[in-house]
Amino acid sequence: MTIYVVQVGDTITSIANKFGVSETRLILENGITNPTDLILGQAIVITYPQETYIVKEGDTLSQIALDQGISIMQLYQNNPYLWTREYIFPGEELIICYDTKATITTNAYAFPFIDMNILRTSLPYLTYLSILNYKTLRKGEIESFYDDSDVIETAKQFGVAPLMLVTSVTFRGERNPEMIYEILLNPDYQDNHAQSMLKVLKEKGYYGVNITITFLNETNQGLYLNYLKRITSTLNKEGYPVFITIDPNFMIEENQLPFEKVNYSDYNELIDEAYLMRFYWGTQYGPPMPVSSVENISLYVDYMNQMIEPKKINIGFPLLGYDWTLPYIQGFSEANAITLDAAIDLAQSMNSTILFDDVSETPYYEYTSKESGRIVQHIVWFVDARTIYAIVNLVLENGLRGTGLWNIMYYYPQLWFIIISNCKIEKLLSEIN
Repeated sequence: MTIYVVQVGDTITSIANKFGVSETRLILENGITNPTDLILGQAIVITYPQETYIVKEGDTLSQIALDQGISIMQLYQNNPYLWTREYIFPGEELIICYDTKATITTNAYAFPFIDMNILRTSLPYLTYLSILNYKTLRKGEIESFYDDSDVIETAKQFGVAPLMLVTSVTFRGERNPEMIYEILLNPDYQDNHAQSMLKVLKEKGYYGVNITITFLNETNQGLYLNYLKRITSTLNKEGYPVFITIDPNFMIEENQLPFEKVNYSDYNELIDEAYLMRFYWGTQYGPPMPVSSVENISLYVDYMNQMIEPKKINIGFPLLGYDWTLPYIQGFSEANAITLDAAIDLAQSMNSTILFDDVSETPYYEYTSKESGRIVQHIVWFVDARTIYAIVNLVLENGLRGTGLWNIMYYYPQLWFIIISNCKIEKLLSEIN
């Protein structure tokens, strides 16, 4: 796999010719909506299949998969456009496999109101699906917001294990530290929390639970450890695995590790897997900065590897960007979240050049707008193929379990082609026929 950055004078045709691939493949695999107007600095993914197959008259997907020794799911992973088609045609080329380096798991986070077409297109690439629908209340009670039955059943049809995501954070990103400590300090509330989870797990048919851990630091790490002991004891007895999603809470401080030095040694025996990931919401109030930092994540992985088995660690990363207005004024300025497609479209419409920060390994650009008769300066930080590839490499180089993706409410072909051209995706449940 190669990532090419668009230069002056490049076109889809010239890039396709340069790398010996078809224009159609470039457009499909990169989700390019305006192929006649590429952006300077835009990242383009070029994949190289290890094996392909030319469809013959009378072929069916099931027969091709059987003859090639792969599952139908792998055909859909490598040729996602098949989901929108009723037929395959003689003469067309199907990708059978890539020269992958390792097998990993993938876990995506989604709300129950996800567009079902987007969900179905994404599920072939997933091991787990964490469904954000359950909020912790006082005394360990749990409330849900939407009917998640269809999402759970659809995930299972694709061989994806649905996880009940339990969080104290609202859909707007609002946190309640007082309530969290109320539960952490009261064993009865913790037992109630465990029983509340167990009730949902059984009623809805979830595979396991994924608990978000917020405000974790050196002072309260013992409280969280005791909490997890009670939760895992209850759920493991009933056969349910327990995953946790940890917000590393990166800080901006000179000459110091950019995170809390939590001792995770005792967590290793309690949990099945851990996801290192920050949740990003609709509005950001901090200063303009990279949405993700590969350097910080790498430091955190090195730290955690000393205490938690690598095969229990997953790296999570955001699939979004933020648009800040400048100058930044603390306590007043805010940034609005935008999708990755919107970030590209905005750069295109503003004729901006996409730049790249080599430390965080994330792209950014600036533009100006006219608002209420005045010129306003903007800066947009987001992630692209280079960021995703760097994180996938971190997973592979450190022998980690896999990745976590926040979130898949939108479909990004680049993301999946980067993963499947480098890794095989583990499926825990039986796949569809």
